[in-house]
This record gives sequence, structure tokens and C-alpha cells, in this order.
Amino acid sequence: MFRAPVHSAILAAMLAASLVAQHPPGRAAVPKGGAAPEPANNKKANRNIVDKWNRMTPQERDKALAKLPRGQRNKIQQQLNRYNNLTPQQRRQLQKFNQLPPEKQNQARRLFSQYNEFPRARQETLIQEYENLRAMPEADRKSRLASDEFRSKYNPREQTFLGGLSDLLSPTK
Repeated sequence: MFRAPVHSAILAAMLAASLVAQHPPGRAAVPKGGAAPEPANNKKANRNIVDKWNRMTPQERDKALAKLPRGQRNKIQQQLNRYNNLTPQQRRQLQKFNQLPPEKQNQARRLFSQYNEFPRARQETLIQEYENLRAMPEADRKSRLASDEFRSKYNPREQTFLGGLSDLLSPTK
């Protein structure tokens, strides 16, 4: 019962670590005094709304939340609670994920969703294969994905999934 979320968390952590290594952080630090100003058309500034709310003092947050409709206020409070209950390592991973380009984030989200649809018995096998692929240079990964052994070990859906993970590992051109 608890294994699927654990496997998803492991996969997310491995992906975040791999992807961030390709895209070093380049975000400006937030001043200690509160929220940083957000440029009007800067998508990066909107990547993690939870951070914006967490940078507010409790009084500022309560005042801002009070102005929102009940449904929106409840949703934000739930997200803040979930974020605040993360371990420091999980928060770092989330921050690294939020530093990725939007297209890589969307691709990773789709893959996480697909992963959760696999039977639990196959999830562990897929994680192990991902670990092997992650350790390989790109040329070796491509060879592995094209090998007869790979095609006989994994069904077409699993092959597509692992190929998608491999694409995420490839540097963006």
C-alpha cells in the first residue's frame, strides 16, 4: 500500500538530481526582508507559488489569504501545509525541479503519471533500469534502448516510458 508513493518519490528524486545536474541554478536570491518583486511576464517567477507565500510573514499571509475566495484560500493553505510537511531533502528536490525549463517539467510530470499506472511489480524493475540508464553515457543509453535484450525485457509501453526518461537525461540542445 505504501510502496507506490515511495517508488514515485524515489523516481522523482532521481530525476530531479539528474536533470538539475544538466541545468545549474541561475536564480537570484530572495531578500531576507520578504518577497522578491515578480516581473510581469517572467514565467520563472511564477514557478513555485508556494515559495512566494512562504516568504511572507504570517501576518502578510493571513491578510492576503483573507482577500481570496474560500475555495482558492483553502487550496493555497493545503499546498502550503503539504510543502511545510516536506523534509528538507524533499524541499531541495522540489526547488531543483522548479529550476528546470517548463518543457522538461511537463515531460517529467507526464512520466510520473505514467509510472504510477504501471503495476507495482513492474515499478521496481523500471526504477532499476532507470538507474542503469542514468549511469550510462548518452551513446550507451541509446544502444541499450535499441538492444534486443531491452526490447524483449520490456513491453512497448515500458519501452516508451524508459525512452522518455532517457530523453530527460539527454542535455537540451
